[in-house]
Amino acid sequence: MNKLFPGFSDGFPVALRLWLVFLLCLVLLRYSVPFSILVGAVGGIAGGWVVAWWKSKDEPSTVPSEPQDEPENEPEEPPAKLSGLSLAKQRREAKARKRSQKRPTSLTGLLNRSK
Repeated sequence: MNKLFPGFSDGFPVALRLWLVFLLCLVLLRYSVPFSILVGAVGGIAGGWVVAWWKSKDEPSTVPSEPQDEPENEPEEPPAKLSGLSLAKQRREAKARKRSQKRPTSLTGLLNRSK
């Protein structure tokens, strides 16, 4: 049972108490006994599950970060020597060179991918 509902043993005593509370309240409201037992059990299980979840100590899983692109061997001029516009132009041209190196140079490369 513990593999199916991990941590439910923490909320089990609460589930039993809630079941009894729901059962007594529904009987006092003059619902039938089988209906009160069934609805009380559903309410108790739901409440126990919430308490078990609330008290759980699970750590968030860590997502591995993507490897960052290493800079190419081309020496770059220090940013202090360039103005803002010329620096932006240089970065844009460097990105365009990277993109052109990654793309196929002919249409046959594009056509072969789709097959």
